[in-house]
Amino acid sequence: MSRRSESAGGAPRPTRRRGPRRCVDPVALTDAYGTDAVRWWLLRDVPRVGDADFTPERLTARADADFAGGLGNLVHRVVTMVHRYRAGRVPAPSGVEPAVAPLEDVCRRVPGRIDAALEDYDFRRAVRAAWEIVEAANRCVDTTRPWELARAEGCGDGAAGGRLDDVLAALVSACRLLADELAPFVPGAAARISEQVGPSANGTLPPASPLFTQLREGG
Repeated sequence: MSRRSESAGGAPRPTRRRGPRRCVDPVALTDAYGTDAVRWWLLRDVPRVGDADFTPERLTARADADFAGGLGNLVHRVVTMVHRYRAGRVPAPSGVEPAVAPLEDVCRRVPGRIDAALEDYDFRRAVRAAWEIVEAANRCVDTTRPWELARAEGCGDGAAGGRLDDVLAALVSACRLLADELAPFVPGAAARISEQVGPSANGTLPPASPLFTQLREGG
């Protein structure tokens, strides 16, 4: 507190000296990091009420963690398994694997939660709800361990093959839902996801390829 002003009653009232505000050029940011990275930082890290501390490092850290490390890794992992275990064709679910139920439940609930958040103009809560699909899908992979199901199927365990079909079908469905739900927020990222998990002309998924690059050098 470095200055004082007089209140209506004549008593001194402390006031705060404000330093110069830093201005950030949004066009320069999008040129440097891409529109989706800037959009995502605003959606994920700026609270509905109050201020947020911005630095380019925070923006790139968020984009690298969520796009390259989160969305990109999940989609690449899922598409790779569909190619490795089912020659690129998404199997029809057989309904025998109960461990996919938590993921399916999240996928059923998330669209409504996003809609409710948007009714309140709470974009941060909306994208946090969408991110629950990523977290649930990763938990599904860790719980079901598709590589072990594939190994058991290769040894003649037909039931393991049915369970593997359920897991792969649920994971692809979750990725497709992610693309749909993220499209209004980060359309470029959503389109990349959709291209990877949508069937090509011959009915198979496109080969797995990196969706996002690290923005930070050495990231």
